[in-house]
Amino acid sequence: MRPSRLNARTGRGWTMRLGSGVAIALAALVAGCAPNYVTDSSASVLFLMSAVNDGKVIDVDVRLSNGTICPDYASIVLQVQLKNPGATGANTNLNTVVVNQYQVQYTRSDGRGVPGLDVPYPVAGALTASVVPGADLTLPIEVVRRQAKLEPPLSNITGVQIVTMFGHITVYGTTVSGQAVTASGTVQLDFADYGDTASACPTAQ
Repeated sequence: MRPSRLNARTGRGWTMRLGSGVAIALAALVAGCAPNYVTDSSASVLFLMSAVNDGKVIDVDVRLSNGTICPDYASIVLQVQLKNPGATGANTNLNTVVVNQYQVQYTRSDGRGVPGLDVPYPVAGALTASVVPGADLTLPIEVVRRQAKLEPPLSNITGVQIVTMFGHITVYGTTVSGQAVTASGTVQLDFADYGDTASACPTAQ
């Protein structure tokens, strides 16, 4: 009990507690100021999807007028940016990102999202490409597959129905030095039976 009374008179105990509190607060403040990309990824680069279909909505025809079922593509633009451009060796080939896979998941504008009932099932595919720091790479991604148009809910779309969904694209890759990275973007998909006069599927651009 005697040390407690001494601390209460001298204020030394309060000083130590205050110093510890200030240190904790400063540490929390510094941590809070760190950008998300610093705390979310240990990679030395930022892997970005800077554009999907040039920011345009995709009108997805569930079937051609002759009954042909076609896939639908969107162009994506990938970028690699260095987190610390001034670091020694920052511009080496070790920072090149090798893309190996992509995934597309779907949501609806009305909030419903049960796969196979409200939206198509998520899809994944292999993708091989290299993205060099400072040089954009444009790739076509199959955002709607033929199989999805043969199953609900897309196979149920007829007449003047228009169903708006969003395709959430994630691209996975690794730097040459072995660091895992991802890039993501979203495109709006307006599904309908547009009744066009095309007789063959368009090619990926």
